[in-house]
Amino acid sequence: MEFGRTPDEIENKRKRLLIYAFVALGGSFLFIFGIVSIIHNRYFLGCILFIFLLISLLTASIAYRSTNVQHVSIFLSSVLYILSSYLLISGGNEGTGVYWSYSISMLMALLVGPKLGCIFMGLYIIVNSIFIFSSFSYQYSNLEAIRIIITSITLFVLILASEWIRMGSYSAISEASEIHRQLANTDPLTRLLNRHGLKVKLDDYELNLPTVVTILDVDKFKHINDNYGHDFGDLVLSKLSSLLTKNTKGGDLIARWGGEEFVLILYGTTIDSAKALVEKIKKEFQSHLFSFDDKLVSVTFSAGLANLNSKSQFELAIKKADQHLYEAKNSGRNLVVANTGEC
Repeated sequence: MEFGRTPDEIENKRKRLLIYAFVALGGSFLFIFGIVSIIHNRYFLGCILFIFLLISLLTASIAYRSTNVQHVSIFLSSVLYILSSYLLISGGNEGTGVYWSYSISMLMALLVGPKLGCIFMGLYIIVNSIFIFSSFSYQYSNLEAIRIIITSITLFVLILASEWIRMGSYSAISEASEIHRQLANTDPLTRLLNRHGLKVKLDDYELNLPTVVTILDVDKFKHINDNYGHDFGDLVLSKLSSLLTKNTKGGDLIARWGGEEFVLILYGTTIDSAKALVEKIKKEFQSHLFSFDDKLVSVTFSAGLANLNSKSQFELAIKKADQHLYEAKNSGRNLVVANTGEC
């Protein structure tokens, strides 16, 4: 059974199932007791039960057609509040209504969650305490009335504690899931998307504007690591990633494709404009001087560009951009290559 991927989706599914469960199980009891009440000439009680049965069926029908059942849950909780209060105050059949009111009031609280549940429960305790000690309700003894109130309070406290723990668990699970998702989709050094994260993000994109794929590769990166060390190489990658982030738009995607390779997906631009942007970044990167043992080191990158016409052609666009990258490498490095006339 699919319960959803987020706490809101899970909570929505839980409330929907509670509504269906009440209508299936509670509706059966309402129907049976309604028939029994009418057979034994308790017509008013029978009519009340059948009215609540019809309301429950209507609520289930609305919940079935609704995407978000929060408002339906609040409505049904209000109905259950009235029903459980009626059974408690009227006594039902020879004082047995109180026993059914416990389970109905529990569902009332579970349907709306801990915050609204506090309000419903508080009203239930205060209002019904006034009634059951008055002459307007079923004549419970003082001891019975006290026991009912204490039992209801204990039951509600347990439900609220359970609901707060459940909501806290949802939040903890959601936070942990988000952390794991970030770790799975993000490069730990540069804080950019990794290869998997880029593909996930791309799936959410609507490519209805011209889009360009760019592959950048730091020139002679093995030589950099061998001569200056991996910490220096990490510094180079971090600097390049910050320049890419600074010079691209919020809607663009930037990823560390692997090793010293980066991929840009430049959204809403032509290949000529994209090439000009990458040239600008290249010059800015080349002009930055890294310090190593009192020496200043300049680093360059090469890049290849290709148009991306649809998400289904991403692998083809990457392949074309990669071919242009190799052209740049074979032509002396520190170059940006694209067929600017391609479409």
